[in-house]
Amino acid sequence: MVLLFGLFVLFSGMKPKKEANKYDKIIKENLEALFLPFLEQLLGIRILSVEKLPVRLQTTLEREPDFVRKILGEEGKESILHVEFESEAKRNMVYRVSEYHGILLKKYRLPIFHVVVYLGKRKPNIPAQLKKEEVFTGFELIDLGRLDYRQMLSSQIPEAVVLAILGDFKGKPPEEAIRSIVERLQQVTKGELSLQKYIRQLNVMSGLRKLHELTVKTIEAMPVAYDIRTDFLYKKGKEEGKEEGKEEGKEEGLRIVVTRAWEKGMAPEEIAELADMPVEWIKGVIREIEAERKKKN
Repeated sequence: MVLLFGLFVLFSGMKPKKEANKYDKIIKENLEALFLPFLEQLLGIRILSVEKLPVRLQTTLEREPDFVRKILGEEGKESILHVEFESEAKRNMVYRVSEYHGILLKKYRLPIFHVVVYLGKRKPNIPAQLKKEEVFTGFELIDLGRLDYRQMLSSQIPEAVVLAILGDFKGKPPEEAIRSIVERLQQVTKGELSLQKYIRQLNVMSGLRKLHELTVKTIEAMPVAYDIRTDFLYKKGKEEGKEEGKEEGKEEGLRIVVTRAWEKGMAPEEIAELADMPVEWIKGVIREIEAERKKKN
């Protein structure tokens, strides 16, 4: 049977929705490059071509079936009886009933009997059953936390290598695993800007495993052409401020890393998201930076 794959990625230790937005953004930005090669390997399928479909699926959620009753069988088992009355032989009726099935099943969680009563005169030449490949029988559950991180680490796709931070390190010390991920990213990325992008993503994704600080420290200790302070800006800014021992020092430390992030080509929205600061505040800092440089020139 051809299985229509439904992908559900289980992130162990997922943070609240607001916190999770930055992780979702990275996944969505790289979804095709991130998952298609990975799924080919994991599910044993071969994808020859890809066509992008609309992400937003518009549908009318409210439906009014003709006849729905809860019934009790001889063995004391409850079920749902659903009947539709049709005067026209509509060929898409099987899909409409299938839609009712999903809605009723979600609402009542009981077995359902579907019946269509045809009221027309001509013999109805319409399908009454879905094809085998159209029947939903479940989805593939991929729990990245249970996958051997080396499986993702071996990929030639940088996006898949980044996912290794969410895998099972198989008893290997986290700092050693993080170091191997960074080294692999250096091998599979092209150019410094590309490497910086994926290390930024690695830093963000590491938060899902509470490896945030360890990832920062590990990368700082490595010979990587990357300014780690352009990530997690707010936290690093506060640390620099504490070292100076003054409230002004905190803001100055944050301004320093915002400046470096802006020079690296990061957008204000991206800086604000990583810094956990308002976008307008970040834009204000950038305007001040630009104004100061104009004065100097």
